[in-house]
Amino acid sequence: MVIWLVGILCFVIGLVAGALIFKQFLSDAAKVKNLTDELEELTETHNDYQQSVYSHFENTAHLINKLTITYREVYERLARDADILCPEDITKQLALTKQSSDLLGTNASGSLNEQMDDLFPPRDYAAKTSPDQKGGLAADYGLPKKEDTETH
Repeated sequence: MVIWLVGILCFVIGLVAGALIFKQFLSDAAKVKNLTDELEELTETHNDYQQSVYSHFENTAHLINKLTITYREVYERLARDADILCPEDITKQLALTKQSSDLLGTNASGSLNEQMDDLFPPRDYAAKTSPDQKGGLAADYGLPKKEDTETH
């Protein structure tokens, strides 16, 4: 009879231990807790990634601005030294045009219309030397005349 009591007691202790292990690892509450922890970890990882991307682009923009300023300084230095050291005909070739100085930001005065005066839209036609000449958009432009094809 003692053996039966010891067996039943071990069985009950095993059931209680199994129930506790099941509740701890396999219950819905444990799954929810694990998923919540995983979600918090992934959210933190994502926020860290976003911050690193933001700082990367912020640093890149800063470096590009520094590069632009340095390029402008080198270009102006070369132009100034060329003006001093080179003959006059070469310095005229190297002089900044209005468009290039606007692009470099060295000429900040003037309105946008004044800066756009030297810019022209591209032409989609051939320039004519006389009003009677056929333009590049004419249907028979560049084709031989009928008289020329009959004689050949």
